[in-house]
Amino acid sequence: MPDGHYIRDTVWNILLADIRDGRFKDTDRLPTETELSAELGISRTQLRDALAILEQDGFISRRRGIGTVINRHVVDLNTRIDLEMEFGTMLRFAGYKSQAVLLGVEVKTNDEMIAEKLQVSLNTPILTVVKLILADEKPAIFFIDYIAFSIIDDFSYTHADLEHNVFHFLEKFCHEEVAYDVTGVKPIIADSRLSEILHIAEGDPILYLNEQAYNIENQVVLYSQEYYADGILDHTIFRRKI
Repeated sequence: MPDGHYIRDTVWNILLADIRDGRFKDTDRLPTETELSAELGISRTQLRDALAILEQDGFISRRRGIGTVINRHVVDLNTRIDLEMEFGTMLRFAGYKSQAVLLGVEVKTNDEMIAEKLQVSLNTPILTVVKLILADEKPAIFFIDYIAFSIIDDFSYTHADLEHNVFHFLEKFCHEEVAYDVTGVKPIIADSRLSEILHIAEGDPILYLNEQAYNIENQVVLYSQEYYADGILDHTIFRRKI
């Protein structure tokens, strides 16, 4: 039987797709919870879990006596830097066909910065996965994922497994789920290496993100370095008033 997280995430994806491009794309409100839960074949509690995430992400607002309002100006944003979204989904929402290319896999040790980011000892082996994401066959995102051997439960993975997104790897081989990220963002300019990988001129601007991903117990399960070529994705941040 699917667990609660799977159902919540599945319903979230179905509803967001319907709001963006499906049956609700020309409406300003969602049907009632009773109608929606019946249509989706789930309980109202399960539906509310998914709606709560959509509201937290800014896609909808729920008000007693009004119902569930679709925030169309937020829905229509192509990319959101404040949402932890798989790269393929991010590019699809922006109108691109995406492809992941595995550039390399190695095991690192004695890298002080990486060990500190992963909160492990200096001699802990670190699985290092290097990938390039193409948008309509054009290099868009170059990134490196670092995972400490200390959280890997199953070492039977293959290169084919590493070609999947990192969340799949964490769930299948580490039995870990990312609860939240802490991300540093800054602009940089392309050096010769990034210029060659992203097919841009040396000195061109790049958006650089360095990201620590935590599980529900506030333990770091992933560190990533991400480099975004300019001119492909327009990054926007949704900020809720508190």
